[in-house]
Amino acid sequence: MKRSPLRLWLATACALGLAGLWQFFPLADAAGRLEALPVKGLFFNARPMSLNPAEHEIYGRARVLKRLVRMRGQAFTLTVIDGTRNRHAIHDPLYCFRGAGWEVQVATDVNLPHGTARAVSLRQAGKQGEAVYWFSNGRQAFASATRYWTDTTLRRLTLGRSGEEPVLVILTSVDDRAPDWGGILAIWPELMQL
Repeated sequence: MKRSPLRLWLATACALGLAGLWQFFPLADAAGRLEALPVKGLFFNARPMSLNPAEHEIYGRARVLKRLVRMRGQAFTLTVIDGTRNRHAIHDPLYCFRGAGWEVQVATDVNLPHGTARAVSLRQAGKQGEAVYWFSNGRQAFASATRYWTDTTLRRLTLGRSGEEPVLVILTSVDDRAPDWGGILAIWPELMQL
């Protein structure tokens, strides 16, 4: 059965037209969830960190929260990225680590109260690093970038009716000592609500 080239052109024109119209229907972002994350708590103290020029270029219009956190003698960096205004700012963190020159030594799943995160051990020029990351829509946490892309695409197709915007949460060590990620996650419930 031969398909008409006219039908193909019409379908393409409709798809492009819809894509063009979506820009006039801005979606709600995750700003409220990011702003609700406290700077101080019973067991921790955090201070805002500025993005470096490379991060500004990568994240563009995405909303980014970046803090240096001290908790029970441990220090780590918290980065939360809301890609509502720039979907290209969020990608699989493993690619990010590799692109920054880190070699991923071990990657294991970590159970969270509302889903799964991924813990990674990193190595770069004799230095060790540790990180934990997950995507969260406020109800569920998951470590799959494919699921993030599926959820955020569905959200755009339904003009936000399919749920909240997923954000990417990344915790990274600031020195060679591996933080107790399980203990950190257990005593910071607000982090689980992102």
